[in-house]
Amino acid sequence: MNRIIVPAALFLISISACAPSHGPSMHASASQNGLEFLPKSAEKGSLFRYYQARDGSAWRSNWTSQFDLTGVSWNHPTTATLIAPQYVVMAAHFQRSPHIPVMFHDKKGNPHERYIVATQSIAGTDVAIGKLNMTVPPEVKRYRFVNAADAIVGKPVIVTDQTMTLSVHRIDAISGAHIRFTNIPDLHPIYQRNLVVGDSGNPTFLLKNGELLLVETHTTGGPGAGPFYGDPPLQAAIKATITAMGN
Repeated sequence: MNRIIVPAALFLISISACAPSHGPSMHASASQNGLEFLPKSAEKGSLFRYYQARDGSAWRSNWTSQFDLTGVSWNHPTTATLIAPQYVVMAAHFQRSPHIPVMFHDKKGNPHERYIVATQSIAGTDVAIGKLNMTVPPEVKRYRFVNAADAIVGKPVIVTDQTMTLSVHRIDAISGAHIRFTNIPDLHPIYQRNLVVGDSGNPTFLLKNGELLLVETHTTGGPGAGPFYGDPPLQAAIKATITAMGN
C-alpha cells in the first residue's frame, strides 16, 4: 500500500493539518484574495461528467472548465503530470508502474495512451521523472514550473486529488525545495479537502494570467505539502535529469 508521508530526511518542514472552516464562501472579497475564478454560488470542483480511462470522457462545464487539466493522468492513483512532450513528474515514493498506461484526455475528451519506459528519482526529494514511450500531442497541456517570485505565502493554489476534484488552499510556508499549504479561513468547506493515502503525486497549481503553473506534487496529507517546483536548484536538477535520460 502506498504511503503519503516520506521519511523526515526527505521532508524537513513540519506539517499541521488545519480543520476546514464552516463559514460562508469568500466571494465578496474574491478580487482581493485571488479567488476571482470561483463561482458566486459554492460548487464542488468535480472535473469529469464521466471518465473512461481508455475511451472518450466528458469534462464538466462548471468552474473547473476554465482550467486546462489535460496534462494530468487520472487513470491510476500513481498520478503523473506532464512537464515536457515526453516527460512526466511523479511522487518518488509512489511511481506509476511501466505496465500501467499513462492516459491523458484532451479538452474534447479524446484519450491519449502512453507508457513509462524509464524513471529517475531526484536525490533528496520526493520527485521522480518518467520518460514516456512517445511524445504527447500539443492538445495535451505541458505544465511550466511556477516562478519562485510568484509563490507568495498566503496566495491561493489549486489542489488536485485522486477523486478528480479541485480544491482551493493557500501557501502556508516555503523552505528551500519544500512547500506546504493550509486552508483559507472562511472559505466554503466544499473547496477544502484533507489529502489522504492515494493522493500522493497529485499536482498543485498556481494560477497566473489564466495559466496553471506547477507548484507542487503531494508528499503528505492534510492541506498538502511536497516538493516546491519553483525552487531553482530543483528546476535545474529536473532539467539535468531529463537531458541525461535522452531528451
